[in-house]
Amino acid sequence: MVSEYLLETAAKNFGFDIGTHKIKCVTNWPDQERELDTFKKNGKDYVLQCWPHFVEQRRQTRAEIYFIDYLAENGISVAPPLKTTNGELVVLASENGMDYNIIAFELVNGLRWNEDGPNTWNSRVFFNWGKTMGDMHRLAKKYNPADRYDVPELTERTYEGWGPHFDRLKAYPQIYKITRELLDTISLLPKDKDSFGLIHGDLHQENFLIDGDRINVFDFNDNIYAWFVLDIGIALFHALWWGRKDGKGNDLTDTIVGNFLKGYLSANRLNGFWFSKIPLFMKYRQICCFIPWFFDPENMDSHNGQQKKWIHSIENDILFDDRHLASISDIIEKAIS
Repeated sequence: MVSEYLLETAAKNFGFDIGTHKIKCVTNWPDQERELDTFKKNGKDYVLQCWPHFVEQRRQTRAEIYFIDYLAENGISVAPPLKTTNGELVVLASENGMDYNIIAFELVNGLRWNEDGPNTWNSRVFFNWGKTMGDMHRLAKKYNPADRYDVPELTERTYEGWGPHFDRLKAYPQIYKITRELLDTISLLPKDKDSFGLIHGDLHQENFLIDGDRINVFDFNDNIYAWFVLDIGIALFHALWWGRKDGKGNDLTDTIVGNFLKGYLSANRLNGFWFSKIPLFMKYRQICCFIPWFFDPENMDSHNGQQKKWIHSIENDILFDDRHLASISDIIEKAIS
């Protein structure tokens, strides 16, 4: 909850009645709630965020907000940022020796992906999800910010960028070796405006709401300059991790991957070389998720045996259960042919 001073500063700059401020509880993850500072202006609900920052964080926040504004102005269903009465997107404030970025977003509508069963997790949703991402990448090709380096590149998050996380993997020698080889392969991929640009960086199903045919996207905190297929790989990895089975236990892998890619291709074109790299980035994401979720070298039976399972999967090119990465490649090839 924001302080009284920061709330007053926000109200003055964004031009809203401080009396409309309320705390709204939303489900952010299953069985978890998050409190949001909200307010009303001109009949619309907005989310207010106040982030403490250093200079680099302030610049990256501005870059993030301006990219979201660009997408909103070009018809993408994102949570659009609210401009101040002076036309700015970010308010700077200080309190008790700490500097803050103050921003406001329109509160988007819709249901979470698993909130209404088959009505929010089906072929139409997968297609629209892919199309929304494709539209974002198509627009990213034309985006020319004042200073693109306010947002990092994926290549800056290799050995040095992974920092202590990469060193921790040394506790698992085979995974460490696989990760080094993977990062080396990624670093050699070509970059051009048709394959590399500013992406969301975390567009899995917990970061959008479903409103009919609209996929309302939010949470751009991980946006990054990278290959467009990284965005695709992240989305498909989480789609299969969390939603590969329906309520009856049916495997939706082919349906998810196929419809997502058909939706993507309806909005943005990539050549076959890049689609062949999607499994590479799905494996990259698999390793990224292993570190915070299952890292415990002193207890190999931790997390109800999940650590051993993930280690075995990473070492044997298995994505989930009986799904090898090679089988994902076959589904991708079929979907784009």
